[in-house]
Amino acid sequence: MTRMQPPTAGSGGIGRDDEDGFASPPCLAARIAPDYFDPLAVDAQQARDVARWRKARREELLARRAGLSIAERQAIAAAIGQALDALLAERLPDLRGRVIAGYWPIRSEPDLRPWLARLHERGAIPALPVVEQPASPLVFRPWQPGAAMRRGHWNIPVPACAETVEPEVVLAPLVGWDGAGYRLGYGGGYFDRTLAARHPLAIGTGLQAARLETIYPQPHDIRLAAIVTESGVQYRDMA
Repeated sequence: MTRMQPPTAGSGGIGRDDEDGFASPPCLAARIAPDYFDPLAVDAQQARDVARWRKARREELLARRAGLSIAERQAIAAAIGQALDALLAERLPDLRGRVIAGYWPIRSEPDLRPWLARLHERGAIPALPVVEQPASPLVFRPWQPGAAMRRGHWNIPVPACAETVEPEVVLAPLVGWDGAGYRLGYGGGYFDRTLAARHPLAIGTGLQAARLETIYPQPHDIRLAAIVTESGVQYRDMA
C-alpha cells in the first residue's frame, strides 16, 4: 500500500516543520495516510509533506485565533486557568515551593499571567521560558508580578534576573493539538527539545477550536501529559 503520495512541486532537505519555500495546497492532507508514521524510519518525502501540511494548518489556526475579540480571549484564559487549577490539585495539592513554568503570551495566545500571579500568591514559584542559545532547550527564570523584564529573542519579554530554576510543571502553548496528546507549535522545536531534555509534567494549553484530527507526529514530537482548553481537560496521561 502506498503510504504517502509525494507532492508535485517543492523540494528541500529534511528538517523541522518550519522550513520555507513550499506551497500549501488545501488538499495535501488527503495525501497523508493516517497510519503512515514509523518511529524507526521516516521517509524524507514524508517529512517534507508533513512540514508543508503543518505550515498550512498553522497559518489557518493562527488567523482564526487572531480574529477573537479581547473579551473572548479573556474568557478563554479564565476558563483554562480554572481547568488547570483542578488538574494540578490532583497532582500537586500543596503548591508551596513548586516551580510552575508558564509563558509570556504572544500572537493572541491565552494570557495566563493572572493565573500565574495567583499561583505566586499561593506560594508557588512561577517561571518563564528563555531562549539562551538557538536550537537548544529553553531555560527557565523565576517570575512574579512586577518583576524586572528585558527583551529576549523575538522581542518576547523575559525575566531580567540571571537565576534559573527547574520547573516541575511546564505549560506549552498550543497553536494546534490532537486527541493523542500531540502539540502543533510554531515550528521551531524549542518546546520539544526542552521537554525531551528535562522531562517535566508537560501540559498543553490552547483553544478548543484548534483541535486537529492528527498532527502526524514525527520522531521529535513529544506527547504531552495533558491538554487543557477552555472546555476543560481534553487529554491526560499523567501516570
